[in-house]
Amino acid sequence: MSALDTERRTSDNALVTPKIAPFLVDCDLHHLWHKIDDIFPYLPRQYVQEIKDFGPMFPGGMWTNIPNNHGYRIDHDVDEDTNFAEFTVTEHLDRYDFDAGILTGNDVYQITATTNLDYAAALCRAYNDWTLEHWIATDERFRMILTVGPNDPIQAVQEIDRLGGHPAVVGVMMPAGGRYPYGNRMYHPIYEAAERHGLVMVTHFGGEGVGANNAPTAAGYPTYYLEMRMARPQIAQAHVTSLICEGVFEKYTDLKWVFVEVDTWWIPGLLDHFDADWKALRDYTPWVKELPSEYFRKHIRVGTQPLEQPARREDLHRFFEQAHAREVLVYASDFPHFDWDEPIATAATFPKSIRAEIFGSNARELFNL
Repeated sequence: MSALDTERRTSDNALVTPKIAPFLVDCDLHHLWHKIDDIFPYLPRQYVQEIKDFGPMFPGGMWTNIPNNHGYRIDHDVDEDTNFAEFTVTEHLDRYDFDAGILTGNDVYQITATTNLDYAAALCRAYNDWTLEHWIATDERFRMILTVGPNDPIQAVQEIDRLGGHPAVVGVMMPAGGRYPYGNRMYHPIYEAAERHGLVMVTHFGGEGVGANNAPTAAGYPTYYLEMRMARPQIAQAHVTSLICEGVFEKYTDLKWVFVEVDTWWIPGLLDHFDADWKALRDYTPWVKELPSEYFRKHIRVGTQPLEQPARREDLHRFFEQAHAREVLVYASDFPHFDWDEPIATAATFPKSIRAEIFGSNARELFNL
């Protein structure tokens, strides 16, 4: 009998499944609005009128998911009357007995790339306030990642200082698409503010190659969404390499970073190559005092979704060892995307000996839950 066969229904007919880990955390829950009008009560009148006149003005590209139908296909039965927060509680938190769910946003990743920095900052503030009132207030298990505009560090820091002390706020979002690799000192004031408030930096796929941001691949612009999905690991590797080479974790010694929805297969290869090249070239970056792999294991975590699926299970388990999975991976479902990773099916791919860490204790320590 599989784990899925042990699902049961409670007295009120709610479907529940066995507990996967003693303390279960989802590090990637997308919280949705029905339309941008939902945050109008939190926006300055100027921007409400502009949106009514011209639309939301989100920069986007044909090669990736853009803010149309929430930017992706939803593999669940929802309609215009669905309360998304209550739906997520019933269909996800309650069903799998989660102890915490980290809200990573969704609809505003692209707006952080707009050239209108004041509009981006205002929309981020409104989105954060809306999240607190309509999601955080719904269930005590929800935690949120602050949305800020990385291309305007001054206003980003102001937003971190405004809400960074709220008990439900556990991190700061830097979408994977950026103007510079994230080790660049332009962004350091954001990291200083995050460290000051004890917040985790989070990078989620989104915003690449749109607005003021750079091309999404080293070779230029892709044509198809499938190409863009294949590009996610190279974007993550570029940011990781930049953070370590620029000495971010020497400067901000308590800072932690999570990369979400960027695959995981690249971890062993990058770290092996990075360590070898650092040994040969360390004279050029003397502020990088440890092996790159050591910085990675101390400061960086990676979400499990999408998880690699090699033909042989033993190859997957070998990969877990090479990637230091017990230390660096955290469970991320990507709910409610059409390609989300259901908790029990994902857990079945991991050896029982490391499930507690990956599905809960790593995230619990990371986000101080």
